[in-house]
Amino acid sequence: MSDRDKDVEILVLRHQITVLDRRLGKKRVRFHPGDRAFMAAPLHQLPKDVPPRLRLLMRPDTVLRWHRDLLARRHAAASQPPHGAYRVVSETR
Repeated sequence: MSDRDKDVEILVLRHQITVLDRRLGKKRVRFHPGDRAFMAAPLHQLPKDVPPRLRLLMRPDTVLRWHRDLLARRHAAASQPPHGAYRVVSETR
């Protein structure tokens, strides 16, 4: 795909977002957790001054929060005891 083709595709996608945003009005778009993770991971890689210039359906602060939540869930999953491990009863502690 040439650079010109990519520029045209980006222009069309941005216009689709503008139309969707206009049709929604004051309503909020609901994203599924998978959508949040898919958008938060690559957007977090961009320099700090780029996200405010992008035409997104969410605020840049929201993307940063999604990324923090994604990392917290990954850390929580990694720190879980192995499957089948017994929990210590509170009376034993």
